[in-house]
Amino acid sequence: MRRRLGVLPSALVLLAATAAALAPGLFSPADPLRGDLTERLLPPEAAHLFGTDELGRDVLARVVHGSAPSLQAAVIAVGIAVLAGSAIGLVAGTARGRLDDLVMRAVEVLLAVPSFLLILVVVAVLGPGTREVAFAVGVSAAAVFSRVVRAEVIRVRGSGYVEAAAVCGTGRATVLLTHVLPNAAGPVAALATLELGNAVLTVAAVSFLGFGAPPPAPEWGSLIAAGRPFLASAWWLTTVPGLVIVAVVLAVNHLGNVLRTRSETG
Repeated sequence: MRRRLGVLPSALVLLAATAAALAPGLFSPADPLRGDLTERLLPPEAAHLFGTDELGRDVLARVVHGSAPSLQAAVIAVGIAVLAGSAIGLVAGTARGRLDDLVMRAVEVLLAVPSFLLILVVVAVLGPGTREVAFAVGVSAAAVFSRVVRAEVIRVRGSGYVEAAAVCGTGRATVLLTHVLPNAAGPVAALATLELGNAVLTVAAVSFLGFGAPPPAPEWGSLIAAGRPFLASAWWLTTVPGLVIVAVVLAVNHLGNVLRTRSETG
């Protein structure tokens, strides 16, 4: 019951974040790149609900406009991880034998490398940017999906209805597409939801280090980094984007836990 009661607030948080990414003008009409030095470092007030930064730019506008690249990078990263990890897990779970061992040993090597270190290496090779960060985060998460998909493929392939379809002469590709993949989609969807929260947090961390979109473009992580020198005098510069990240990650994780529980019990 507590999980179900928490679904509505989590969904509302994600709906608000998505609306801010798609239509930022609904939340703040101010220009996130234009400031007024006469209004620099103003605390939250009626004219500026989240205050202003060191250049007089509206913090609410910058947080709202920063939601698009932050969420876009997280969604792209999870999409890359799902597609790449599903393909690898499907090949390993279907082929078995030496190919399975070879693929899974490579996946284990990838899992042995700290994910954040791998992300930094990929970003260093590709260069900074939102798309580059999304690709790096997706590559680091693909190994987790490959193991889950492989385990689900092996489990579903041993089911009675799959064996019956094979005995009836159904082709291997048809069995995979019509029986194996649909029945393995539940755990993958739950994992994708959980990984979306991790991706939001990771993208913000990489952006915090300066590898995201170049300034003055706003991103949640870069906004926190820009507010560090003013922690003592302008707490809102780091607190507001930090609370937004926390709210989005908690909402996504809660929905992911609900989906995982339903997939395990259903």
